[in-house]
Amino acid sequence: MGESKTRRPIVMKPIGLALATLAAVAVVLLHTAVAGANTERAAGFSYLCLALILFGCGAAFRVRASWAQGTLRIRWLLISTAALTASIGFEPSFAQAILHTAPARLMQTACFNASEALCMLAAVLFFAGVSRSIVIVDMLQALLFIVLRFNLIYSPTTGDHFATNHLIVGQVVAVLMFLVAMVACLGAASRAELHFLRTLSVFFGLRAIALFLSNQVSYTWLHYTNCSLWDVPGFALLAGFALYVLFTSRPAMSEAAEGAPLRSPSLLVRCLMPSFLALVNLMLALFLLRVSVRLTVIGISVALVCYVARTVLLNEQALRDHALLLSRNEQLEGLAVRDHLTGIGNRRSLAGVYARLDAVAGGKSVALLLVDVDSFKQANDCHGHQYGDQVLITLARMLESFTAGVAGSHCARLGGDEFAVLLPEVSPQAAVSLAEALRCRFGAHRFDGGGVSLSGGIAWLETLRDLPLETLVSCADEALYRSKLLGRNRVEMQAARETGALPVGRGLAALRLEAQQSAS
Repeated sequence: MGESKTRRPIVMKPIGLALATLAAVAVVLLHTAVAGANTERAAGFSYLCLALILFGCGAAFRVRASWAQGTLRIRWLLISTAALTASIGFEPSFAQAILHTAPARLMQTACFNASEALCMLAAVLFFAGVSRSIVIVDMLQALLFIVLRFNLIYSPTTGDHFATNHLIVGQVVAVLMFLVAMVACLGAASRAELHFLRTLSVFFGLRAIALFLSNQVSYTWLHYTNCSLWDVPGFALLAGFALYVLFTSRPAMSEAAEGAPLRSPSLLVRCLMPSFLALVNLMLALFLLRVSVRLTVIGISVALVCYVARTVLLNEQALRDHALLLSRNEQLEGLAVRDHLTGIGNRRSLAGVYARLDAVAGGKSVALLLVDVDSFKQANDCHGHQYGDQVLITLARMLESFTAGVAGSHCARLGGDEFAVLLPEVSPQAAVSLAEALRCRFGAHRFDGGGVSLSGGIAWLETLRDLPLETLVSCADEALYRSKLLGRNRVEMQAARETGALPVGRGLAALRLEAQQSAS
């Protein structure tokens, strides 16, 4: 059943496209045939042509909406509903011209206002992932637009202003909506959204061209009272656009592949969107000065309040997003310098602390203590990995407690069961005493699988003089190996030197000989 549902649109698509192509050609040819007559009948066919073409645009947008997901699907549905609503708004004009029915200006005005408001919401709502409160403010701006536009074109108290104000206001609003969609393209968060906004821009642009040719050129400049051939190019462009949208509709897999983030929209682009909404409402309010001064003041006040509220909410959201970004960056940085098992620092954190210590405390002494658990691999194999993790975590907690009493000290896990403690400005005797206290405390701790011991090696540097950390670690590692060879569960120390790294080929035999000499 599910497979047939996915295949059916692919089978039916060529038939639907062929029928749509024939219908568009027939409607445009019919309109061309009667356009030059400049009669009321010709105007009726012109309205029918425009209604059918807008219906085709709405159907094409609805097909795109069926492939989209999430908020992008809602935006496709909004623009589809806007085109269908405008199509309904032109049908009474066709009936009035052809069937001589009564005018239905009230219903037409409501349809046209709702259509333009839905177009603006499609371009602005959900833009750049704004919060719900900002969406509510945008909806208030759209509602204000409907009220102002309705009272400008048709008001029961002041009469019908459709003829005097509709043409110029309609053209200005069409251009502004085209600019809104163009600016929105700059802030598209994904390729799918960019594709939607580009389609929206083309639709608004062709709509503005059609209105300019019909209203400004035909009616205003050439003084046609009904319809002329100048109406044909705009309608033909819109019809071709509707067919293009239908022919280029893609399956859901292709649309979903474009859902990946494209970029993060800038704050400037996000601020421009409410600016356009407020600008449209301010323009309509100024036009209303000829109708009602009171309504003009209310419109301007509400538009400015909504704009200020949206700007404040947007800035607050930007601050929250910035704080969240900083928090996530800190978490990522913490993961980069923290050991995932024990929670203490890792080798990178040790290198960072040592570099800062070298830069600030040059000329002062420093000691590095390396410790590891005796026979850890055998104990881990015998008692299991949970036992081994318990031993490592316990040692890490002891090291944290150990370094808390030494100013500027830092502990880190270098890998496996090997840990390091950096001790600035301590004497050799103090370093050995601290290490012995740690060894005794750890050895006295009893784990679920029995106790374990600790071996340590200390490298002490009298003067911190740009000695690489690797050299200091190598010297402490040499002392640690000495403590292992001398029986484990002990701490050995040696002075760090720039040639502290073990020479190649020296190996355990040399260390064993050196340990025997020190024991004798």
